Amino acid sequence: MTSFLDLWGSGDGYMRRITPSTRIICGIVILASCLVLPVYKPLGFYIICGSTITWVLLCGIPWKNITGLLLYAFLLFLPLFLLIPWIDHHPSGGCNWYDATKVPMEISIRGTACILVCASTIAILDLSEFSTGLSRLSIPRMITSLVIQIVHQTAMLANESRRISAALRVRGVPSGYMARLRFLPALPTIWLLRVMNRAERIAAAMELRGFEITARTSNESISVLDILVMAAVILLFGTSISIRWLGAL
Repeated sequence: MTSFLDLWGSGDGYMRRITPSTRIICGIVILASCLVLPVYKPLGFYIICGSTITWVLLCGIPWKNITGLLLYAFLLFLPLFLLIPWIDHHPSGGCNWYDATKVPMEISIRGTACILVCASTIAILDLSEFSTGLSRLSIPRMITSLVIQIVHQTAMLANESRRISAALRVRGVPSGYMARLRFLPALPTIWLLRVMNRAERIAAAMELRGFEITARTSNESISVLDILVMAAVILLFGTSISIRWLGAL
């Protein structure tokens, strides 16, 4: 969890030049294209790989993070291939070993593409940019606030976990695997107490400074580059739907 949270704002590619809302839309559309394209059609496979690699390069994720994401995808989808020997083969259906690997292969390719696209999208967004970009989209305000709170609270709990771990190491608590397992059941209680105390301090500081909640309007302006990028990803999505539809005929 903390590794994915470290990706926020780590990208320095060309996509940083467009507005946050456009970055979010582009990431969603590219993700949808990877889900729609047929993996076992040569053209679909090439477009999935090409669009994913292009998006990763344009977002500028550090190479060490790309390596970590690929290793994570490998470990995540490897068990699917280990189950192939136990898949029942029905001679009447003409199934063979190649047919048995089709489903794990498709899940692995789509899953890896989705992981890279999502990681690249959050890499070109700071938490503040994510909130600004999401608020500009035509999404119900309740859903927007819920998503923003989930992201911010997850990041806060991850940072809190790091601080708790550092405090335990300073106090000489064993850092072995079994010691961590014994510590996990107490983590939610420690989280709750520390977060409650911090929330009370923040509320007191805001009240002391006379802080008032006011609705702010964003001054984002759509540039020509935003329009070109949006047109490119919409064309990609339209092409994906066409390939899927033609393959179903």
